[in-house]
Amino acid sequence: MRGRIVASVALLAATAAATAQTSELYLNDWSNPICYVVQNGQVIRQFNRTSFSDGPGLVVQDTIKHIGQDGGTSGREYDLNGNLLSGSYLNPAFTSCYDGATDGDRNWTVAHNDFNTNFAVLVADADWGGLAVAFVPANRSSGITYDAVNNSLWITNNVGGSDRVQQFDTSGNLISEFPINLQSGGGYGIAWDPADDTLWVPGAFGTGGNLYQYDKSGNLLQTVSPPGLGTQILGAEFQAGGPTTPHCIYQVSKVKNKANNCGLVCDVCPYVRGDLVCTTECGSPNDCAARLRGFNACRNGAACKVSADLVGCDIPPRNCKRCR
Repeated sequence: MRGRIVASVALLAATAAATAQTSELYLNDWSNPICYVVQNGQVIRQFNRTSFSDGPGLVVQDTIKHIGQDGGTSGREYDLNGNLLSGSYLNPAFTSCYDGATDGDRNWTVAHNDFNTNFAVLVADADWGGLAVAFVPANRSSGITYDAVNNSLWITNNVGGSDRVQQFDTSGNLISEFPINLQSGGGYGIAWDPADDTLWVPGAFGTGGNLYQYDKSGNLLQTVSPPGLGTQILGAEFQAGGPTTPHCIYQVSKVKNKANNCGLVCDVCPYVRGDLVCTTECGSPNDCAARLRGFNACRNGAACKVSADLVGCDIPPRNCKRCR
């Protein structure tokens, strides 16, 4: 079971006409290590990142998680007000990861200047672990965002500026596309707004300081120029929403650490009476098994034998683990 974000979006006339931007849009500048938070045309707060290589690629859920811009560098974790937290996320080998996207279980970025991977889309777990090539778009790209309405990725084609936005499924198959006119700069990032199901593309360089809102047919709804916004915005994301569909929720009741053939044990087993596990969608507790039994595999070949008891059928809380 994947802990993907599930969105419930009322498709109103917002897709035909611009509306107020009620969600907070997180924007990372490239020339200065600053994260700006924009709402309804205004910078409502900003904070400094630890370094230029701390981002600009980011995902936003309960916290902000940056990926290191280039191979060998690390991005850091912040709360939504910009306070530095403990998380640190190493980019193992990829070049120019300028933007990020998440479905709550997987993170994506684009290796914009990475000739070794042919400028691939990369995928990782929710903590940027195991970063690897997912697929290679037909056109060189930079910006990426996850659309929870239809489980797809929107990507901006970009070589110095952007002329096209493309929609892919998560396996890399092209679904749709539309042209945009940011060839003089911009389109290094893209963000999907779950509040009104629209797309925002930040300007940069020749279009610096502007934010462009599009519907998913490619109609430009509005251009916003927030006072004080940086002029070289690359990373862009809205806060991803949480699951809105009830799932079977279990609480871990028993854990046994199983050693591998070399005698190594797993160091990431769940906590008894601590960790919760969410599985399939449900209408009532009658749709859920009374108990789960299974193994959580570890990378070193060890495993945790886990039992979990049913809590109920409910909206998964933010700390709910996926079932592996």
